[in-house]
Amino acid sequence: MVDLHVRLDRLGPSIERLMKIGGTPGVSIGVLSHGNPTYTVQYGMRDVEGALPVDSNTIFTAASLTKALTAAAMGILIDDGKATWDTLVKDVLPTFHSRDETLQNSATLTDILSHRTGMSWADNLWLGTANNVLISHEDAMPYINNQTLLLPFRAQFSYSNLCYELAGHIVEALSGQSYFDFVQDRIFVPLGMNRTFLKTPPASIDNVTKCYNALDDSSVVPIPCAKIGDDWFGAPTGGLRSSVNDLLKLYKAFLTSFNDQFLTGKTSTQGSPLRQVTQLMSAKIPMDQPSRNEISYAMGWGRVQLPGRMGQIGINPRLLPNGMPIIAEGVPGELVIFHQGSLPGALALVMLLPDKDAAIVVLTNSLALNDVADWIGQLILEELLEVPSGSRSDIIKAAESCVSENIKWYPALVKELVDARKNGTSARHLEAYVGVYWDDIHVFKIIVTQENGKLYWAFQGLDSEKYELNHYEDDTFLWLKPRNELSRRGRWVGVSQGPEFWKARFEAGSDDKVTKLFWAHGNGVPPVQCTKE
Repeated sequence: MVDLHVRLDRLGPSIERLMKIGGTPGVSIGVLSHGNPTYTVQYGMRDVEGALPVDSNTIFTAASLTKALTAAAMGILIDDGKATWDTLVKDVLPTFHSRDETLQNSATLTDILSHRTGMSWADNLWLGTANNVLISHEDAMPYINNQTLLLPFRAQFSYSNLCYELAGHIVEALSGQSYFDFVQDRIFVPLGMNRTFLKTPPASIDNVTKCYNALDDSSVVPIPCAKIGDDWFGAPTGGLRSSVNDLLKLYKAFLTSFNDQFLTGKTSTQGSPLRQVTQLMSAKIPMDQPSRNEISYAMGWGRVQLPGRMGQIGINPRLLPNGMPIIAEGVPGELVIFHQGSLPGALALVMLLPDKDAAIVVLTNSLALNDVADWIGQLILEELLEVPSGSRSDIIKAAESCVSENIKWYPALVKELVDARKNGTSARHLEAYVGVYWDDIHVFKIIVTQENGKLYWAFQGLDSEKYELNHYEDDTFLWLKPRNELSRRGRWVGVSQGPEFWKARFEAGSDDKVTKLFWAHGNGVPPVQCTKE
């Protein structure tokens, strides 16, 4: 039998091909497997302009891999007797006053950690240009309290970053410490994770990757790295910055605790800081249905019973209209517990295989044209499981199909907008639209200005969030720009942003003066209504 490390090394050309297809300058990979030494390998650059290579200590943005940490922090507090999994949010967080009666009176700690509340999402509103975070820590709870119930409560999986933001506040309320200090003291320090942070690493920390966005030709441009967590907001949902070496320590602890606690029935494991792991990693809500085998979400973790589709928490499924490939056909079934992370300038993946005491970690430094980390992880997974060559998925072909679909986004969107446009209408004098528009809780504002005969809006009044508005129809304008221009400015760009997202719709009152501004900041989300002041 060929040594696992040799087999993984042979994947090098395919991994480099995937990086080129999607537009990713740097990748760091770590693999744990029972009976084998730890395997780490790196490809490409952490700093393209400086020609600095990636190594196993390079710090990357890990984005939503953070969620397992936030859920683990809650597990520790529950094991300390501070609450139970069925404790109501309102009973442990006095600042929680949801405008929705069901959320206020029924949402539990398990509900918010398993993405089954049905609460409205708002990622495209709070995450702006150049990785700006547009909601302050001070305004976080009023903003969360103002969300509505979009889907039936506990009826289906509905990914919500705001629910993990809420969980971070609960960690502070239960522990009496800051979220940052609690995770540092109870998880990072015991595991020796000294190159791991929940906000931008201090300037004194070296070997931190730069961040990039991919353009339509798969070339990359540098952008500001993630800022979430720097003002607290976003830390519990996506603030993790770490290296492969550090994350392998964390995921080894998860594997050990998972297997031990299921075997013993206990809620703790000697030598591990992680508690209540059987609860954390057990299925709580189905996702990606219908499915023959299990596909579900636990708390901070997804679960897939192979053979089956993967990638449910990343961007690839939306780029493959005919569905994701079936992974691990031709070998015995295997439970994979996983998560993915994505932000402008970063894609990340972790997969745990408890029965094989194995883990795969992939960190990248670009928001590519497909989820490169996911494809690399699936490639490694099939090698780790020794899937017969004739049964393996064509990962390269799938990655290329994703890119082809992604670059159709802008021309298809323009065509859809043009076809739906009401012809023959005109705008008012641009001065009529100028003003400062606030949402109903005075947390989010849009400033509209006129300059040299052109109209602009700026989210939260920031120059970096300023975009020209071009007349579309009646009192509606578009702020859409070509995909490459948006990517260069460090924005998240993709199929999750449909035609309504790019419209600024003004509305006049009974006196025919413009007083309202509406923006549908996400697919399926009610438009935010802002009033001119």
